[in-house]
Amino acid sequence: MGLITITVNRNGILEKYTVPDGITVLEALEYINSNYKEGILYRSSCRSGQCGSCAMTINGEPRLACKTKVEDGMIISPLEGFNVVKDLIIDRSPYYRKMQDLRNYLQWHEDMNIPTITSKDIKEFKGVRNCIDCLCCLSICPARKFSQYPGPTFMRQLARFAFDPRDKGEREKEAYFENLHNCTTCAKCVEVCPKEIDIVHRAIERLRELAFKKGYYLRNHLTVRENILKGNRSVKKEKRSFLEEIKEEYIVDKEKMRLAFFTGCLVDYRLQHVGRSAIKVLNAHGISLVIPKEQVCCGSPLFRTGQRDLAEKLKKKNLKVFNNLDVDGVVTVCAGCGSTLKRDYKEREFQVMDITQVLDKVPMEYKPLDVKVTYHDPCHLKRGQGIYLEPRRILKRIPKLKFVEMEIPDQCCGAGGGVRSGKPKVSYAIGKRKVRMIYKTGADYVITVCPFCEYHIKDTLEKFREGKNYLKVEVMNIVSLLDRVI
Repeated sequence: MGLITITVNRNGILEKYTVPDGITVLEALEYINSNYKEGILYRSSCRSGQCGSCAMTINGEPRLACKTKVEDGMIISPLEGFNVVKDLIIDRSPYYRKMQDLRNYLQWHEDMNIPTITSKDIKEFKGVRNCIDCLCCLSICPARKFSQYPGPTFMRQLARFAFDPRDKGEREKEAYFENLHNCTTCAKCVEVCPKEIDIVHRAIERLRELAFKKGYYLRNHLTVRENILKGNRSVKKEKRSFLEEIKEEYIVDKEKMRLAFFTGCLVDYRLQHVGRSAIKVLNAHGISLVIPKEQVCCGSPLFRTGQRDLAEKLKKKNLKVFNNLDVDGVVTVCAGCGSTLKRDYKEREFQVMDITQVLDKVPMEYKPLDVKVTYHDPCHLKRGQGIYLEPRRILKRIPKLKFVEMEIPDQCCGAGGGVRSGKPKVSYAIGKRKVRMIYKTGADYVITVCPFCEYHIKDTLEKFREGKNYLKVEVMNIVSLLDRVI
């Protein structure tokens, strides 16, 4: 067994230690204390993954020390987002106090009959019960970091009781007033959860659905609903739509693939140029397109904000349109649309592909473009669909283009989950951290694959630049960039 070097953040001082390779972080800390007599303080209760007390920030991500293997150059720090007591021990008392405030127990009246729990009830709340109190989700949550949002695990706990027929508390009301709608549904909490609890879909969205039915919603989210009821789109129509401008088919000779194009709301009503570029780029790669004019909003803004009743109606309309097409699949240029079609359209009979998945499969030679670009990972693309390598491979194929990663490319920009429309101040606060990372890269362009991210980052960049000596950075969909090099 060889030796490697790791770094431990001890009260702001980075100390380097040599430890055996192949052991866990927890074992490495024990080794350091035993062999170097350092006395590093940390918490741990077991090594079976049943207790989360040994959670730490390891290489920038919250992880369990008992489950993470050491790597050469690894940096170990206390869990972020909490006051540090000493070394790797954080003050967990605010978490316990907040949990107590939320009445972490079943509520019922003594004179009431306790209902019987059914298998359906168990299925509802079982998926949010497996928390081990590691606090990883609280450490990484952008909404908690930049607003008065208690964090994912508290919403998970409220959901647990909301789904339990024995509990008579108004958990959805409680969640609403605990800033339930500050969550961007970025799913970073799901990504870091050692127990793989799907807090976004099993807790946040379900609580929002229950809250909406009880009349607890944000006024601006009703505006989105009204837009959809009037024009089948989440935004108002300002000019001739993309679907009104284009033909229904764009067929190429020697086609490699034939796809249906799902446009989404913003491409149809706001970013028509993105839609036109998508047609040109896909055709240039040998892909024929069919573009149904009857398609409507995918329902993502409604699913994310708890308005599932109307979202289901939109889904039925789109399924009727796209299930009957003779194509190889459906392509999207919007991360939110793609994620919704893949996850919420369980009755679909077609394959859904993000445009970067398609273009990565059928590469072509691009013209040189001497620019410097960085890439923003939309939450609904990286965590929602597992797509992050494909856009980078495409960008790196462009001759002379210099690609540079920002500090945290998959850091949420703040636009998702209805936060931009419902809680704009929270959205901007989260977005400011993203634009600081963008400016640090010195890039000419920020590339993404989400119209909502594109809109929000562009807007936040403009606000952030006011009165400051920053150069203008252009934000664009990847197809807009590729339109210049085909």
